[in-house]
Amino acid sequence: MGAFIVTLSLIMLPLLRWKRSSMLTTLYIIFDKGILFQLALFLHMQMYVFKRPIMFPRALIFAIVFMSFFSIVIALFKDIPDIEGDEKFGIQTLSVRLGQKNVFWICVSLLEMAYGIAILMGATSSYLWSKLITGLGHILLASILWYHAKSVDIKSKAATQSFYMFIWKVIINIIKVIYHYEQLVFKTNTYNL
Repeated sequence: MGAFIVTLSLIMLPLLRWKRSSMLTTLYIIFDKGILFQLALFLHMQMYVFKRPIMFPRALIFAIVFMSFFSIVIALFKDIPDIEGDEKFGIQTLSVRLGQKNVFWICVSLLEMAYGIAILMGATSSYLWSKLITGLGHILLASILWYHAKSVDIKSKAATQSFYMFIWKVIINIIKVIYHYEQLVFKTNTYNL
């Protein structure tokens, strides 16, 4: 929470007007949602809920990589619906530089790569049920994502905003799945989502 407050204070400084720098915004979102949130949640669970020593297992590394892909997509995709405003105020986002369509498909490709990594991670699990659930679940999610992406009118602000919200819904549901997975595997009920 302290880092969040400091960050909010820093963006008011003239040299750190992050809205004008899409690179700084992207790096912040990756650091906050892809790395910091994953580490904080995992370390809290390890130390205070399960009373275990700190360790960095393969699952944590996977969560950081997987959510970093989503964080990159969030950072890039948020500028697609507002390209007119960015052009008007001279903000050189990736959408302004490469065009909405190119950035849209870069984002979809990054998400599909994240699902590919998840499928491979599931396939390397030592438990058959984990292989099946992880593999089939992410194949299904990747297919749903692709289906929705093909139907988006990229020139429509409402359609791209709707797809952006769809990505957020996917992220929230991933967090819920992780929560329920921990409930099932560790038989714990110490927090509620």
